[in-house]
Amino acid sequence: MKYIKQFVIGSSCLIFFPFYYSVQNSQPKKTYSYYNYTLTAPIWFGIWNIISLIIAEHFNLSNRLRFLLISIISSLSIMCIAYNLKSYNFTKNEWLKYFGFIFIKYLFTWNITIFLLEKYI
Repeated sequence: MKYIKQFVIGSSCLIFFPFYYSVQNSQPKKTYSYYNYTLTAPIWFGIWNIISLIIAEHFNLSNRLRFLLISIISSLSIMCIAYNLKSYNFTKNEWLKYFGFIFIKYLFTWNITIFLLEKYI
């Protein structure tokens, strides 16, 4: 039951809506379908939230450390996936900006939004 809660929190609209908005409105160089993105983004965050709980339980991490760690791991993984699958037609400079943007966005999403949802639900 606790894993279902983690998945629901991670896949809630409060989490993925900002990502939908930015992909739809500020990513004209994307090479993937927005429709496919809208299906995978909630699943992505839901699964990562379950993984973060498993890691935290295994290593006895506090929630703060749990979310800091998973924000780094999940952001690095999405950066690698996006770069290797050539999800965007970016120049080298645009890729660097994208990596910085994703890192900051993931830090905010995990350490503020998901942390607060976990705390109060």
